Amino acid sequence: MRISRPVTVYTPSSERGLANAIVAGISARAHFGSQTLDRHLLAHHSSDRGTALVLLPLEGARWKDTELSALKGAIMVGSLSSSTSMIRGLAAGAHAAINSRLPFQSLLDEVHAALCVDANQPLPDKTFLAQRIRIRAEESERIATLTDREFEILGSLYNGWNVDAIARTAHIAPTTVRAHIRSILHKLEVHSQLEACALLHRSGHDARAIPLELRIGRY
Repeated sequence: MRISRPVTVYTPSSERGLANAIVAGISARAHFGSQTLDRHLLAHHSSDRGTALVLLPLEGARWKDTELSALKGAIMVGSLSSSTSMIRGLAAGAHAAINSRLPFQSLLDEVHAALCVDANQPLPDKTFLAQRIRIRAEESERIATLTDREFEILGSLYNGWNVDAIARTAHIAPTTVRAHIRSILHKLEVHSQLEACALLHRSGHDARAIPLELRIGRY
């Protein structure tokens, strides 16, 4: 299904590159053009600008009352560190909240799905969505407690490496790798390596911090 309404992406200056990439991705699937505007203009959003897509800064947004009023039907894109802002935005009437740490193509797919919701479909359960954001934010906080070495080992497990392969690459003993894995499972409050990898994937932390032009591919 192609997007049939224009989209205005409101972005802080820190997310301008991602905003331009999203606009390019949307334009490839839309009948109408899209544009980016500074986020401080969100309070003046009107229906002739189509659907508002709001990028949140890493630290979240301090919503003004006029901005909250403009969020009705909007789509928010932000990291789990801005979960409080996203939950408040949902309460104000935003239609969807999307994790900005998703791989770019997956992010575009989520945005496209949110923009193409059938009017005959039931509206999403905002309470359930807010609760899911809280859970994901808590998981992300647990991942943040991992040391650099633990995160490196968890990433290796996620990529399918076994203990011996990790030990050879990291130049440490297999017993040390197993000790790190036990610490990882304890900190993440999970019982298996599979659960730890699934938690890593859900949080978006499996997308490594790489240059934007590599994340977004042809866009």
